[in-house]
Amino acid sequence: MSELTPVQLFYICLTVAIILTRIPVLGVFFRSVNTLLHETGHALAALLLSGEVLSVSLNSDTSGSAHTRMTSKRGALLVSFAGYPFAAAGSATLVWMAVTGHIRIGLFALLSLALSNLVLFVRNAYGITWLIIFSGIVVFLLKSDLQETNRTFFLVVSLIAFAETVISTLIIIWQGLMHPSKAGDITILAKQSRINASIWTILMALVCGYIIFETVARFFPPFSQLLTNPAV
Repeated sequence: MSELTPVQLFYICLTVAIILTRIPVLGVFFRSVNTLLHETGHALAALLLSGEVLSVSLNSDTSGSAHTRMTSKRGALLVSFAGYPFAAAGSATLVWMAVTGHIRIGLFALLSLALSNLVLFVRNAYGITWLIIFSGIVVFLLKSDLQETNRTFFLVVSLIAFAETVISTLIIIWQGLMHPSKAGDITILAKQSRINASIWTILMALVCGYIIFETVARFFPPFSQLLTNPAV
């Protein structure tokens, strides 16, 4: 039986990732990784700008919220802006680690992110439960000697997080341009700055779009190699 090439494994995992996001319970569970990245972006920005993180919530519909306290208007704007770009950069980093073979480092990074949020920020029941279960899965994989399972799991999770970045960026662009009063972070930015929501939407699209484009260009294997036979 022929072994899969790295390109074949990548696109199989991408297919699995897309299918998983459509399965009601499993989809919500794994899509919450992107929510974790997004809300961590808000929280880290607040801490870096000498603010305070009051609480973070991860919800069962994959939405989330980060409640922070800032002493300056500029700092508040940067905190509000940070969520989508951080999630985009974070998911891009996960994909990079997955395709370059840094699997254990990537799993440790996910575990550290989950545990730090569990201890420091997340206070709602679903968020706490999700973080405990997700951390338990990652700990089990790290303690096991299932290298191929670890590799496949991490690649699938990374691709789900990245796919959610693409989808959420498209959604926020649509909402920011068509429904600016219901566009989440864009709405908050517009209210905080009194700058039209469309300006913030375009800026967010440029930043996240650039990260998405570079990730696909640099780390997605050429589709033309998909049918290449493995080297003997």
